[in-house]
Amino acid sequence: MKHQPDRSMICAMLGLVNGLRDFFRRFPFGVLLAAILLMIVGAPISAKIAHEMPGVQGPTGLAPLTVLLTITAAYAIWTPARNRAIIICAAGFVLALLGVGSLLTHRDRVPDIAHLFGQALFLVFVTGSILRAVFRARVVDGNVLCGAACVYLLFGALWGYSYAMLAIVDHSSFTVISQAAGAGKVDFWDEPGWLIYFSYTTLTTVGFGDILPADAFSRSLAVLEAVVGQIMLVVMLARLVGLHVAHTTSPPRDH
Repeated sequence: MKHQPDRSMICAMLGLVNGLRDFFRRFPFGVLLAAILLMIVGAPISAKIAHEMPGVQGPTGLAPLTVLLTITAAYAIWTPARNRAIIICAAGFVLALLGVGSLLTHRDRVPDIAHLFGQALFLVFVTGSILRAVFRARVVDGNVLCGAACVYLLFGALWGYSYAMLAIVDHSSFTVISQAAGAGKVDFWDEPGWLIYFSYTTLTTVGFGDILPADAFSRSLAVLEAVVGQIMLVVMLARLVGLHVAHTTSPPRDH
């Protein structure tokens, strides 16, 4: 009788592990979606952490979220990929650039720009792969819906990395008017989470107004993100609805 609770706990843990393994196998896009949502929530928090910890500079504040996003993105496109060696090389190269940028604690921003550019290219590749899988799907299931959501949210992450590169090159591209952060006093190299936050508020057309594009080029990028994001949302929704209607109204095949 003394060992009964231990056996019950072991059985419960095995059931949880099996459930997670089944979820990972059936919903690879769902795993990536969870990682993206975690990044959306964690990016503003990382900005605060970087502000209060002087040793955390540049991309180091976003490093855990970036690693998680890269690994889950590679996993999501692993099954439908035609050449898996490309995925391994691309993800490994991006993580290597992140490691170099994080290890260089002095304010050398060249590795940061290289990492952001590599991460952006990797996200373009991942987004294209997921978009192809979604549009080629014959049935709208849970994984396809998660994939469509990933495409939309990855677009916001891609734009956020683009904003970060722009802010590193031109420090006056964006300005913060938040009283908590100190109006206009944010160094986006130290606190890149601000730009991820700005990207998603722009993509969703929320626009709280606490961070603003401050020059013509950054304003153009922000407007382009808002417009393309809405077009992408409409097209994706129309595709999924049309695919679902076609599947539900088509006559059953004779075997």
